[in-house]
Amino acid sequence: MKKITRLLALSALAASMTACTGITDVTSSTSSTVDTVTPDVTLNEFVTKRYVAIRNEAAKGSGENLNALAQLMGKKDSHEFAKNIKTNFDYIFADAKTPIDIIAKIEAHSELAKG
Repeated sequence: MKKITRLLALSALAASMTACTGITDVTSSTSSTVDTVTPDVTLNEFVTKRYVAIRNEAAKGSGENLNALAQLMGKKDSHEFAKNIKTNFDYIFADAKTPIDIIAKIEAHSELAKG
């Protein structure tokens, strides 16, 4: 019985070590892929995936998605950025059909360029 218990313990240990290696391999391969993404693609993907949250936070004038958007767009003052987005909500979101439309409106509007 003692030998069976040791054998099971060793088998479990070996299996857990193999599982860790598999996870590390997957994480390592995905990390290098993420690093090769250009900032523009990341910004477009972020706005695409978070559009509803960004729109809701823009209406309120604050939120973590607006802070992240400000950072991705290179804005230094995320609070000022969020305030400007709220003030210009109708201009930004009225006819926007794609994330590129939103980003372009933010970049083109001089007041929104602050932040």
